[in-house]
Amino acid sequence: MSRPLALALGLAALAAAAPAFAAPEIANAWMRPAAAGAASADAYADVRADAPLTLVAVRTPVARSVEIVVHDPKDRANPPRVVERLALPAGETRFALKGSVLRLVDLASAVAPGQLVPLAFEFVDASGARIVAETKVQVRGLVAAQPAGR
Repeated sequence: MSRPLALALGLAALAAAAPAFAAPEIANAWMRPAAAGAASADAYADVRADAPLTLVAVRTPVARSVEIVVHDPKDRANPPRVVERLALPAGETRFALKGSVLRLVDLASAVAPGQLVPLAFEFVDASGARIVAETKVQVRGLVAAQPAGR
């Protein structure tokens, strides 16, 4: 067997033996409508990953920033808190109503029912590699009434 062929076969066997790592999946993403200029609006989603990851950022063009807000509704002693990074175990992590959320801060434009709002999740894996997973958040629910005089 020639040396280049043996090298190619060896690399192919090594790649086949390496565990396949799928990019994280973002599912069930939604949020309620919000007016342009609103101080904040919460978005919700399920993050599924094959391996532990760290969520380091979430971005959207409709808000100045997105905060990762951690809250355990069963732990009344600890109020919700904003974190810079969030370690996620393998499996599913939920950002859900009355729990941990993704808070869009200083909305630059209105989000209306039926609209799809882009969100980009940035993760870091155990090796330090950056992984980006993008999704569209469905806006659903009723538009909040505007205060009188507006």
